[in-house]
Amino acid sequence: MNAVIMPALGQTSDELKILAWLKQEGEAVAVGEPLVNLETDKTTIEVESAFGGVLLKVVHGVEAVIQAGQ
Repeated sequence: MNAVIMPALGQTSDELKILAWLKQEGEAVAVGEPLVNLETDKTTIEVESAFGGVLLKVVHGVEAVIQAGQ
């Protein structure tokens, strides 16, 4: 089982806000497929999945503010 780790983006802040999950729990995800939209202090980005499989559980929901590496 692989965990989705929020990327360090090299911005001035290590905080990321989850704007939208693009897959729901139980859905299949392919490598490179868009998985989540994030907001930093400067921009919004779409993060692709690094692994293929099934999204088992979303631990941090929409609007959650998390740290890079979490």
